[in-house]
Amino acid sequence: MSQGSKKTPKRPTISIKRDVVNPSDYLNFDHRFSCDDCTHFKASDATCTIGYWTQWHRQEFQAAEYERTGRMAHCRFLEID
Repeated sequence: MSQGSKKTPKRPTISIKRDVVNPSDYLNFDHRFSCDDCTHFKASDATCTIGYWTQWHRQEFQAAEYERTGRMAHCRFLEID
């Protein structure tokens, strides 16, 4: 590599993992993977008490994401009482 050339910066990647969901499972089962179902979700200001972003795991966003791509982001720290 010559002194005048610069390295191309790495492209940023999406850090959130989106899982493939079987269409029959999505239609036939009542899944609980959204912030709205979680004990850690504070509805008054739509935040997570653990400190995670709720944007990707809200029920409306998950449904729209699934219908568009067949994938959705599931929270790995979900707690249901």
